[in-house]
Amino acid sequence: MLYYFGKVVMWITLHFYFRRITFVGKDTIPDDEAVILISNHSASFLDAMLMGVLMKRPVSFYARSDIFRKPMVNRILRKFHMIPIYNIEHGKANLVRNEETFAEGERILNEKGMLLIFPEGTSRVERIMLPLKKGTARVAIQTESKKDFTLGIRVIPVGINYSRHRFRADVLLQTGEPTRIDRYADAYRENPAKAITQLTRELEERFAGTILFVKQADRTKLIDRLLELYRNDVFRPADHLRGVPMLAMEKKVCAGVSELGDEAARELSGNLDRYDGLLLRHGLSDASVNGRYHFALLHLFGLLVFFPVFILGFMLNIIPLRFGKWVADKTVTRIDFYTSVNTAAGGFGYLLWWLLLIVAAVIIGNAWVWLAILTAPVTLFAGMRWWEAFQAFISHVRYLLAKRTNKELVLELAALRSRVALWKQAGME
Repeated sequence: MLYYFGKVVMWITLHFYFRRITFVGKDTIPDDEAVILISNHSASFLDAMLMGVLMKRPVSFYARSDIFRKPMVNRILRKFHMIPIYNIEHGKANLVRNEETFAEGERILNEKGMLLIFPEGTSRVERIMLPLKKGTARVAIQTESKKDFTLGIRVIPVGINYSRHRFRADVLLQTGEPTRIDRYADAYRENPAKAITQLTRELEERFAGTILFVKQADRTKLIDRLLELYRNDVFRPADHLRGVPMLAMEKKVCAGVSELGDEAARELSGNLDRYDGLLLRHGLSDASVNGRYHFALLHLFGLLVFFPVFILGFMLNIIPLRFGKWVADKTVTRIDFYTSVNTAAGGFGYLLWWLLLIVAAVIIGNAWVWLAILTAPVTLFAGMRWWEAFQAFISHVRYLLAKRTNKELVLELAALRSRVALWKQAGME
């Protein structure tokens, strides 16, 4: 019960926190078979929350054992289908308890359940790929072997690609080609260790096809921003519905950045910093510079008509909007945990706030107050959309004025934009 309640709360929270969540290939994941999902791990427990929210059936997943230490916390985490896993930093004596952990994973698969594993083994924000550990292959192949390879377990990679680790970013999830474990039956019977190694290598290859990464960790910030500009140039919101291979196209940009020499990467980064600095200083947006945003009187009309909705949403929701960020700022010491804490605290904090508003409506007893408070989540979403549209409108007005009064700025922005657009230079549009 608690799992499904949390799922509803976090579904609403995540669809507000992120501007767009796109899941390509979700329909390839079976609903009634034993499945192991493997994903990259760049945002701590937010990755698992996303997967749990977006899947139709319950998802169980391994989590580092140190967060289970307190009995009350342990009970709550268990309700959310989290399974503790132990590594050397938690003490050698605890490593034997992983036998219990793997046994629990086997039980879930034997019951045709869904198990989520982060095979790189560690969470980090750098946009790189680490070698896969053998734990996934071991759990999958040993579980199958105990049933004489009749379970039909599939391992399916699902890449979780955040545009940035911040509020109103985009998330693209991409499934890869599944691997059937029964294909390794003969190899395992002949040489178990070799079969596990071979399976790990196959999973690694298919996993790599679902995530965006560069070879150099220190180029993460550079590729993050370049991908944002690339999306501004190339993609439309519903492209995934039309079968546009967004991930494959973005991976070409990542490959281009990985192949740059150090001097070329520094020059590119300098041009990008200069471009972003000018945009920030003059209150402009990239969508105006690249010609994606077009001024229309309809935009102004919509802003005027829905302004009262923004004001109402702001008045009712400003406190809980700040709460998640406040908790994250006060408690988080690792950057990869920040978005996770922000969204979780914000989601459940908002629920408590909304309940308090409902109590206030009961006390006041006015029908209009009731209407305003019951629709507070709706005005929250609508108000955020209004604010984003307002910012885009104002920045474009500034850009149109700059074209008349500061032509040197406009020309410099265009020149810098052209220098950083690797995809145009390489014909990748």
